[in-house]
Amino acid sequence: MPSPAHVPIVPPPVVDLDALRSYRLGRVRQQMEAAEVDLLILLNPASLRYAVDWREYAVYQSRIQVYDLFVLGSGELILHGGYGADVPGLEVRPTHALNGFDGGLDLVERARRFAADAVAAAGPGGRVAVEHVNPSATQALVDAGLVVVDAEPLMEAARYVKSAEEIACLRHSVAVAEAAMDLMRTALVPGVTENQLLALLHQVNVANDGEWIDGRMLCSGPRTNPWYQVATDRAVQDGDLLAFDTDMIGPFGYSADISRTWLLGERPTATQRDRYRRAHAEITHNAALLEPGRTFRELSDKSFRQPTEFVANRYTCLAHGLGLTDEYPKIPYPIDWATDGYDGELVANTVLTVESFVGSEHGGPGVKLEDMYLVTDDGPERLSAHPFEEILLS
Repeated sequence: MPSPAHVPIVPPPVVDLDALRSYRLGRVRQQMEAAEVDLLILLNPASLRYAVDWREYAVYQSRIQVYDLFVLGSGELILHGGYGADVPGLEVRPTHALNGFDGGLDLVERARRFAADAVAAAGPGGRVAVEHVNPSATQALVDAGLVVVDAEPLMEAARYVKSAEEIACLRHSVAVAEAAMDLMRTALVPGVTENQLLALLHQVNVANDGEWIDGRMLCSGPRTNPWYQVATDRAVQDGDLLAFDTDMIGPFGYSADISRTWLLGERPTATQRDRYRRAHAEITHNAALLEPGRTFRELSDKSFRQPTEFVANRYTCLAHGLGLTDEYPKIPYPIDWATDGYDGELVANTVLTVESFVGSEHGGPGVKLEDMYLVTDDGPERLSAHPFEEILLS
């Protein structure tokens, strides 16, 4: 494993942070205006980062709600629970403690105080959009006479179209992830464990001011099929496939979501080659469909079809949006459209990942591939450029 002195540092781009933050908050306010919302209450760590570039204790916040952000229609920004942090343009007040750790086992009174502050911000009978909170908080808002609607659709719509600064941040996260992947590839020798390889991704990400890894999606050998088997202390052996998904929340808070499958050794089996070629053909075909004006239903209908033996173990979607994390939209396979599909339209300056997992229902190795694409007026631009395994494609 590398010493800190040997961890690659990728020079960050020059990003106009004022422009980045202004664009994102502007997109949020546009959605509030369109939905006629007087007050937007945000608790999702990705939403806090998007709206006011708040990054503290993000993973903690995902399960223990310390912070809530009031975005008022009148323009004020109030963060409850900021622990004295000084953020320009942001008024910081004590936490509402809408969790059992801070607020105790009876949260009703905490919820009443939270609702009273919401009434003061939105006005009596105001329309309030709120992200996922515990039921007592939602009930308190309703009992206080407020009209409560979901904030998540507003935030997903806001985050859908990316600014030039956001795209620069995404490119940088990709560069950091690919630097980590280069290090992982060098470390892929017989006897190295899955956990040791995954740790390199974490190390490079944090060393480059990144945030966290959303999942532990790295597996090898017989564990590559079916997918969603997390990294363990299994030692990788000669002849194994190693498959992983970065799921990385990187520098500036932006995601790098890339999947590769590598061969340890020089002699792939015919089955390994077959699975790899099928996955590569799928993402190549589906990426070519990413053009402005195409509907989500059209993307699904025109997507690559694998033979029946690979359908049962398919990935959860053929493509999805990406920004600070996985985002709207999620494009299901045709077989899943009736239960999981919703329509919409691709537009320029959106970012999507194209996914494939190929593993037979009869067993054997599995292959996971995924690339990120920027949708432009001239068609899809591949953002993730880490090479594929030529030995498996030949």
